[in-house]
Amino acid sequence: MHRFSHGLSTLALVAAWAGPALSDTLAAEVWAEWQAQGALSGQTINATVTETESGLMLSSFTSVMEQEEVSIRAAMDEVVLTENADGTVSITFSEPYSMVFTFEVDEGDPPGNIEVLIGHENLSVTVSGEASAREYLYVADVLTISEGRVWGGGEEPPMFDIDGRLTGLNSTYTLTGDDPESMRFSSDGRLDTASLFVDVRDQEGHLKVGLVSTGLSGTSEGTLLSLATMNQFAGEVPPGLEISGTTAYESFGFEMQFEEPGEMFELASTNQGGSIGFGLSNEAVSYDIAARGMNTRIGGSELPVPINISVAASQFQLAVPLAAGDAPQDVSARLAYEGVTMAEPMWAMFDPAQAIPRDPISVILDATAQVQVMVDLLTLEPDEMDAPPGELRALTVNELNVSAGGASLTGTADLTFAPGQIMPVPQGAAELQLSGGNALLDALIAGGLVPNEQGAFVRGMANVFARPGAAPDTLETTVEFGADGSITANGIPIQ
Repeated sequence: MHRFSHGLSTLALVAAWAGPALSDTLAAEVWAEWQAQGALSGQTINATVTETESGLMLSSFTSVMEQEEVSIRAAMDEVVLTENADGTVSITFSEPYSMVFTFEVDEGDPPGNIEVLIGHENLSVTVSGEASAREYLYVADVLTISEGRVWGGGEEPPMFDIDGRLTGLNSTYTLTGDDPESMRFSSDGRLDTASLFVDVRDQEGHLKVGLVSTGLSGTSEGTLLSLATMNQFAGEVPPGLEISGTTAYESFGFEMQFEEPGEMFELASTNQGGSIGFGLSNEAVSYDIAARGMNTRIGGSELPVPINISVAASQFQLAVPLAAGDAPQDVSARLAYEGVTMAEPMWAMFDPAQAIPRDPISVILDATAQVQVMVDLLTLEPDEMDAPPGELRALTVNELNVSAGGASLTGTADLTFAPGQIMPVPQGAAELQLSGGNALLDALIAGGLVPNEQGAFVRGMANVFARPGAAPDTLETTVEFGADGSITANGIPIQ
């Protein structure tokens, strides 16, 4: 999908998205801008240009991008730019939009080539605004993706079938600034549905992949140079790197199946919606990925039983500084899997007597920290490192919650770390609470999963290092970390 996104970004240089504007937009200006913006991302854009009474006709349009051992050549027969009476430019495209991916297969063999064809239904593109504030509106009932030719590689190429559809596309895309290297972009768009199905067959096996998502909407912004850099396979990190975005969706489904003689593997996963957010700059990187109502099934010839897992909600969030600084900088992280359930055949593999309660499992860890970053991590050369790139100065556990088998462990912590330590030594305290622990231990012993002697030892140690809580079958403890490296739990020395 990344290469298809690259192709669409190339197309966006030809037909991006916008709203109305008051000033006249000239077709020749837009064509010149596409070429300049394409060159920024390593593309060479060419066409035979013919002036018309109302604008330009671009015949034999091509875009070529080469990086290391891979190249992409995009082409279409005709692009027409029409200057309208209201000061906007309308753009129409011939079909199909062909993208040929050329890559090395084996040394000494001719390169392999895969062609992907992009079509459209009722595609409407309007460009407006001044050169320093160009706006685009991009609307289509359907965009289609299909396979073209496959050739080269020195051997008989595999058989490809590709069927992709984007429906209900409505997006805006804005470029502001006079210089492509400092120009900024922003986008806001939606899709009713997005689907892609790929079928690959050769003499060794058969791979089928499919995905479907509905109700997609998203925004993004940043510098055009950042977007151009991300569309390249490799390259130096540009100064002023800044790009961020978020995408939300109402549902998502993914299936994969692979078969070869004597082996089979299949994976199917669905959810009831979620979101993906990211941010990247020279100073920091962040991710925030969440989903709800997930169901996953994994099967295969090497698995003793199929894996069936459901998750009510999940989240992975991370924000990390990348630039060196004189003062400690903030870090945040959250990992949450709530309401996890497994099918009974999986439980039966290790608990056939059903001794453990089948309550949903949850794992939540939410933490913030401060780190002193010593070097710029984006330009870090690992081979030249003679010291750690940063030091941990503080760690706060805002939420810890592990629930399984009817028991629940919760806690918080607040720790600091002195500068200049090769091995960080914490100073501070952690508060922990366990509920239902004795009942779970009794169940493990009754089911034969834990020997009675070991169960008695665990119970005794818990009573030493913890104190009874206010509610039945609860334990509490305070773990304290001293500046001298000492550790105590409930006042009892551990180290």
